[in-house]
Amino acid sequence: MKNRTLRARSAVPVISTLTLALCSSLQAQSIEINPIIISANRSAQALSDVLSSATVITRQEIEKSQAPTLADLLQGEVGFEFGRNGGPGAQTSYFLRGQNSTNVVVLVDGVRSQTDSGGNLTLTDIPLALIERVEVLRGNAGALYGEAAVGGVINIYTRQSKGAPVQYGSITWGSKNTLDLNAGYSGEVDDYKFNVSAGKVSTDGFSAMSSVVNSTTVNPDSDGYGRGFASAKVEKKMSADMSLGIRFRQMQSKADYDSGYLPYEYSPGSFTRGDLPTDKHRSNKEVDSLGAFVRKVVSDRWVTTLDVSNSTTTYKESVVYLEPYSDFISSEYESKQKALYWSNQYQLGVKSTVNFGIDLLDDRHAQKNSFELIRKTSGTYAGVTHQFDQFTAQINLRQDQIDIDRHDTGNVVSAKTKASTGLLGLGYQVTSEWKLTASLSTGFKAPSAYDISTNPLVNSEKYQSKEAGLVYSTQDMVGRFVYFATHSDNAIGYNHLDQALNIGKTQNKGIEVSLRTIWMGNSVKLNYVDQNPWNVSDSSALDRRARRYGSLEMSRPLAEYEVGSKVFGSSARPEFGSQLAGYALWSVYASRKLNDSWTARVRLENMTNQRYELAGGYNVPGRGLFATLQYSPKR
Repeated sequence: MKNRTLRARSAVPVISTLTLALCSSLQAQSIEINPIIISANRSAQALSDVLSSATVITRQEIEKSQAPTLADLLQGEVGFEFGRNGGPGAQTSYFLRGQNSTNVVVLVDGVRSQTDSGGNLTLTDIPLALIERVEVLRGNAGALYGEAAVGGVINIYTRQSKGAPVQYGSITWGSKNTLDLNAGYSGEVDDYKFNVSAGKVSTDGFSAMSSVVNSTTVNPDSDGYGRGFASAKVEKKMSADMSLGIRFRQMQSKADYDSGYLPYEYSPGSFTRGDLPTDKHRSNKEVDSLGAFVRKVVSDRWVTTLDVSNSTTTYKESVVYLEPYSDFISSEYESKQKALYWSNQYQLGVKSTVNFGIDLLDDRHAQKNSFELIRKTSGTYAGVTHQFDQFTAQINLRQDQIDIDRHDTGNVVSAKTKASTGLLGLGYQVTSEWKLTASLSTGFKAPSAYDISTNPLVNSEKYQSKEAGLVYSTQDMVGRFVYFATHSDNAIGYNHLDQALNIGKTQNKGIEVSLRTIWMGNSVKLNYVDQNPWNVSDSSALDRRARRYGSLEMSRPLAEYEVGSKVFGSSARPEFGSQLAGYALWSVYASRKLNDSWTARVRLENMTNQRYELAGGYNVPGRGLFATLQYSPKR
């Protein structure tokens, strides 16, 4: 296994410079206790008011965390787990509320992220420099967001434009020769709002797979990663009640990885060539997205928004061999998505809000010289949130239709799915501080293109969920305790031939505890989950999901600094007949505001150099030291 000791010599000059520059006072940077959230019912609410279990991560928290990826940012949040086949840029799977990684929806500025032919997310490496806020809605949200929102929704909002135009940016340098640069310019001029930004990151990384476990097939060299991005968003106020906007995002990335492919006997005595320790694997990905929207205030009660977008993702995998073998491209994919969203918010009165709309998506996914997938989705939804006396009621209904065609070497396989989903929630304000919540909901997951290609008769998964909670809210604290239960009687699984079939019943029951507070001058975030993701039909635990996990993060002003620490722990997780051991990670960070524009930050992650696994046989980052110099002028 590769040496995971601290390799931070490249960071020393930056850290020394930052240390010498720390010379001005720090104003306390406490967390936002009760932020606004939109995802829970598609309209703005205080976090303490929502009936569902949810989390909001603000731009301030993103900067303070100094996390390298979205998965690392969300690690330890209630309901969120992930698996990763190596370092940054590697294949990453998100698990929400103990559900499969295909049972989660990711939205970026309201646009649904694409999935591949197996239903897996293709956008898991969005740069954090682009993000203004992340909302995580846990539990069955199919009645709001449609197919696959069984575990919940991760709703990403990119950076906003407000106030006088200013530049912003940061540079991070640290372990494994990591360099992260980004810069932007945003603000308001007359009737225009704009935000443009660009950046790049590179790292030498580490060997994705363990060469000790796979000594004959794994290249023990470091697997590096690089990514560049550019983004722009412009909005013009056309009149007092209407605005138009366009947005553009482009990303290019390359990631080295290990395959560990073993020789395969495709006929008696004839074997394919397996991987050798000298083979070099690389993936290249490019994402281009263009969108436009119009927002119209129809009346003092009604606001309507029309959003259209077009995005393309290309993905190429290649292998570099030593002689006598020739280098070759092992696979090429291209995904295209056209989307239209029409959303409306209507205020019936001071205490009643109605939301309704239409979602239309056309997804096309093709592998060169192999297959093409065409997936068309149409969804209509409506919901109402009403307050009366001490009660809050939320009702959502949705109808979806999904048509899938898979063209594979002249063979066409088709499937159609129709589903109706609903959500009924009720809250009771016991006192000004205490609130009881409860909800019932249904959801579904349609078969993927791969599923129907192996078994055209496989049915959609149908899910039922229930949830009960207790919320405590004051000016300095928001805490939530939740009991949840979700089950399906026809979950999709795979037999020994990798054919999809409805395997029977799966379920997950558990409790969640979350707390955000200011305590004795400390900003505190506490998260804990105790759950039991279970395949009832064969009495086995679901892979890569822990029974228990949680985190504790504390930060506070200390003299002229802000210092903080985060501890994350997870119990053991099953994986395909084996087990990934439990582990705990401890990271510390510090920052100092040099003046109104400049902030210096330092982060030491995995400070005990804990060895653990997020996927069997794959390595993870060891101890790492990183320094950041951030420019963000006060408006």
